[in-house]
Amino acid sequence: MTSNEPQQQGVVSSHQSGTQMESAVEAIGAVRVLRVSGEIDVLTAPRLHAGIEEALRAVPAEGADGVVVDLSNVTFLASAGLAVLAEYVRPTNQRDRLVVVANSSATLRPMSLTGLTDLLHVCETLEDAHAALGDDLSRRG
Repeated sequence: MTSNEPQQQGVVSSHQSGTQMESAVEAIGAVRVLRVSGEIDVLTAPRLHAGIEEALRAVPAEGADGVVVDLSNVTFLASAGLAVLAEYVRPTNQRDRLVVVANSSATLRPMSLTGLTDLLHVCETLEDAHAALGDDLSRRG
């Protein structure tokens, strides 16, 4: 496996009271990607927080360029999940170290209604997120 191929670092799954969420941190080049799928609510929001923290801890230790939180496969984003994301709002000059991929009404609508799309760097695709962090996926062939 080359350093440019995704390397899965951890998978966390939650199936409490009918709520299902899975997350995994991957290294893709110099970027850490937290892929999240399922529902983010009061029961699973702590897992989202833990996943983001895990990915951020990997950044300084391994010299990564930043963190992408990929919500492409999230089907429900409740206020508890929005609160977790709000914890990572940074001043404008530091915002690009954490980028969120959100491309469905399940994630974009609540983020937009609460103003988080104005406070976080939100991209439509994983490729756009990598570009926002200065990581060119096209060079990886």
